[in-house]
Amino acid sequence: MRLPDGQQAWLVTRYEDVRTVLHDGRFTRDVMGVRARRSGADPGGARSVNMDGRPHGELRALVSKAFTVRRLEAMTPRIQAWTDDLIDAMERKGPPADLVAHLAVPLPAIAICELLGFPVEDRDVLSDWCERITAVGAGAPDRTAWLELTGYIEHLVPVKRAALDDGLAPDADVLAGLVHAHDSAKALTMEELLSLAVVVIAGGLETTQTAISAGMLRLFRNPDQLDRLRADPGLVAGAVEELLRYQPVIDVNRPQIATEAVRLGDQRIDEGDLVQISINAANRDAAAFPDSERFDIARGPNPHLAFGYGAHHCLGAALARLELRTVFATLLRRLPNLRIAAPPESLSWRGGHVTLRLEELPVAW
Repeated sequence: MRLPDGQQAWLVTRYEDVRTVLHDGRFTRDVMGVRARRSGADPGGARSVNMDGRPHGELRALVSKAFTVRRLEAMTPRIQAWTDDLIDAMERKGPPADLVAHLAVPLPAIAICELLGFPVEDRDVLSDWCERITAVGAGAPDRTAWLELTGYIEHLVPVKRAALDDGLAPDADVLAGLVHAHDSAKALTMEELLSLAVVVIAGGLETTQTAISAGMLRLFRNPDQLDRLRADPGLVAGAVEELLRYQPVIDVNRPQIATEAVRLGDQRIDEGDLVQISINAANRDAAAFPDSERFDIARGPNPHLAFGYGAHHCLGAALARLELRTVFATLLRRLPNLRIAAPPESLSWRGGHVTLRLEELPVAW
């Protein structure tokens, strides 16, 4: 295949082959570093989450402390309360209401503010910055949005530093941990601190926002499955997994490069070749998912790859699952007659982004 920048790559679509690319050490995301080393140049630059091996592991460890079981257990009642508050506001507005604006966008933004230790009143501007940064359609991501977001985070660093001096625990939130790692442990540079914070924001916002709205639309378009879920709320966890399999929020990751010759299936991938995986194709592979084109909320087992696999498995997967389960269960419990209020084919999608987002989802009850 030909990538948007004109380079050629192998398109990898089968489930087992995609898993191999995601976890086999002979493939790496550090394309520029590999090419620099092959040419004898110094790769230079700060460590990046797009690297592999030890550099990636060191940075991942700094952020992973925010996604512990204890942290998620503490967030569970707050996510439920935020979800109820947002549905309360939607009910006060009355039908028809836009599920995207009232619930899908604000809930993940509130959760990510809580996780990072940002003021929750800044959630709307954070969502806007994230949306502009992840716009990859006609050109490069919005540089102004990147500078504004990193400037915002940099402004919060001394505030968090003062809180740490006053006794705030380094594991209180993501930013506290990153500032502590920068100041005390000297474990990362300011450039790495800012990049890591942006990665957590981007990974936790647009993806979950899209999964909520697109997931609800999928249920509306499969009324038999929606009725099953209404009749048996205990199916909500399985429904979330099937929604993630059937319509992954992110279809492709950034291209990877082979560091030596590898055979995938019956194809030889030479050293230096680029490979591009398709999560969507892998999750519809009939060899891994019997009757793969059927949407079934009771499917099991369901080892989909929506959150990736291996060393780069999404750190926020458990938080995203918690938000999705809470939203779907609460919506169907509180609004049992919830229905779509516009023809599905009339809905607008916002392309040119890392994810394909619904502009709005009108609902009534």
